[in-house]
Amino acid sequence: MTLFLLLGAVLMGTAASPLVSAANPPIDISSLQRQLTNGSAASVADILGAAAERDSGNVHLNYDHGVAAYAAGRWDDALVAFDQVETARNPRLAALARFQRGNAEFQLGAVSRTANLDETISRWKASLEAFTSLLKDSPKEERARRNEVYVRGQLAGLLLEEAKKSAEQSKKTGQTPAQRTPALRNAFEKFTDAKDVVPNNSEATMGEAEMRQELSSALKQEGIKNVQAPLSLKPNRREPRLPDVDASRLEKGLAQLEESAELRPDDPETKAAIDQAKERLANAKVKQAETFLALEELVPVTKEKLALLRMAREQIDKALDQSPKHAEALQLGEEIDRRLSQVHEEEGDFLEQQSQFSPQEQQAMQLGQALDHFQQAGELRPEDKRLKAKQQQAENKLAEALDKLADKLMQSPEGTEPMEVQAARLEGAEQALGELQALKPSDRTAQRAEQVGKELDGLREKMGDNGKKPGEKPGQGQPGSLPGQGQGQQPQPQWIGQPLDGPPRINQPGSKGQSPKNAGKNIRDY
Repeated sequence: MTLFLLLGAVLMGTAASPLVSAANPPIDISSLQRQLTNGSAASVADILGAAAERDSGNVHLNYDHGVAAYAAGRWDDALVAFDQVETARNPRLAALARFQRGNAEFQLGAVSRTANLDETISRWKASLEAFTSLLKDSPKEERARRNEVYVRGQLAGLLLEEAKKSAEQSKKTGQTPAQRTPALRNAFEKFTDAKDVVPNNSEATMGEAEMRQELSSALKQEGIKNVQAPLSLKPNRREPRLPDVDASRLEKGLAQLEESAELRPDDPETKAAIDQAKERLANAKVKQAETFLALEELVPVTKEKLALLRMAREQIDKALDQSPKHAEALQLGEEIDRRLSQVHEEEGDFLEQQSQFSPQEQQAMQLGQALDHFQQAGELRPEDKRLKAKQQQAENKLAEALDKLADKLMQSPEGTEPMEVQAARLEGAEQALGELQALKPSDRTAQRAEQVGKELDGLREKMGDNGKKPGEKPGQGQPGSLPGQGQGQQPQPQWIGQPLDGPPRINQPGSKGQSPKNAGKNIRDY
C-alpha cells in the first residue's frame, strides 16, 4: 500500500496576486505542477513560499506552499502552511489541509522514531486525531479513512512493542519493588494507550490488566516500606533553633500507596495502610507544631512570636488535612489559637497605651495597628466580649486621632510655605480624611475631603505653571521635606501609613478562627 500520497499532488491554483510586478511575475501553476511531479519539489516550495510570504492572506497560496513543502520533505514548513489554511474561512481547503496535516504529522513521527520515541508517539497521535476529525465531518472521505486505519495500526503496534519491552524489563530477577516501578509504569501506560487506540485488541487489554496488578503491588510494597521508616529531625539552615521533622519518606510512601489504591480501589490492605500513614503523618505535623509553640515562649519580639505561632497553626492545619479527627491536633490547635489571640491582645494594649504619649501623626498609626491586633484577637476568640469592647474603644480613639490630624494638616502654618511642602501637607490631610471616612462615614468628613481635594487640584495646577515637569509629584526634587518642615527645621514625624490596610497575614479570611463578618478584611501582618 502506498501511504500518504498528496491529494493527487495537485496545486490548487489562485487568482493573480495584487503584488504582481516586474520583480514578482505572475505564478504559472501549470509549470509549477510539472516541476512538482518531475522531482523539483524543493524549488517549487521555495517559489510558493516566497509568494505566500508576500501575500500571507492568500489561502490558495498557503495551501499550495504546504503541498510543495510536503513533497520536498519539509514537513515542519508544511504543517505551518496547513495550519494557516485550517484557520481561514474556506471549508473546502480547510478539509484538504487537515488531511495533509495528518500526513505531515505521521512523516515527522516516522523521522523521529530512532532518536525520540515519545515524539513519534505524540506525532502519530496527532496524525490520527487529524484523520479522525476529518472523518467526523466527511465520513465518506475514503483516502482519509485508509490513512486513519493505517496510522491507528502503526501507532498501536508501536505502543504494544514498547509495552512488552518494559514488561520484560520489569521481570528481571534481583530487582526491588522500587527498581521495578519505572518499567512497570511505562508498560502499564503503553498498554493503556494501545487499548485506547484499538479498544478490541486482546493483547492490549490483557497486558493493561496484568501491568495494573503488578504496578499496584510494587507501589504498595514500596509505600509500606517508606511509611514505616523511622522519622528524624533535620537541621534548618536558616533557623538553627527550628529543627524540621523529616517526613519526606513518609510523604513519598503515602503518595505511592494512594497511587496503588487508584489502580486497585478494592484492595482493603492498601486502604488500611493509607489510613495508618495519614495518622503517622499527622503525628509528625503535630510534633513540628509543638516545636514552634515551645520556641515562641522564648522569644521576646512580638513579630517573631506571631510568626512562630502561625507556623505552628499551619502545621496543625496540615495534620488535620491528613486526619480530620486527630485529637491531639485539635487540642493543640485550640491552644495555638488561644495564644495567638493573647499575643495580639497584648500588643494591641501596648500600642494603645503608647499612643497617649506620641505626636498626633504617630497616634493615628499606633491606634490603627492596635485596632488591627484587637480585630485579629477577636476573630480567634469571637465569644470574648472584652475584645469587642477593646476593638470599639480603639476604633473610637483612631477616629478621633484622624479627625484631629486632618484638622492640623488642613491649617496653613504662619509664614511662607513652599508649594511642595503645602502639597505634601494637604495630601496627608486627604489621606487622613479618607481613612476616617472609611472608619466612620459622615457628611462633615466628606465635605472636608472635597475641600482638600479642590485645594490640592488648584495647587498642583499652580505648580505645573511654575515649571514642574509633567507627571512630577508634589515634593519631588526636595527629599526629606515633610509637612510643617521649612528651611533649617528638624524633620518632624509624619503619619504616612494606612492603619486599616496592608499585606495580608498568614491566617487568611475564611481560615480557622475568623468570624464570617470579617471575611475579606485586608489586615496588616506584624
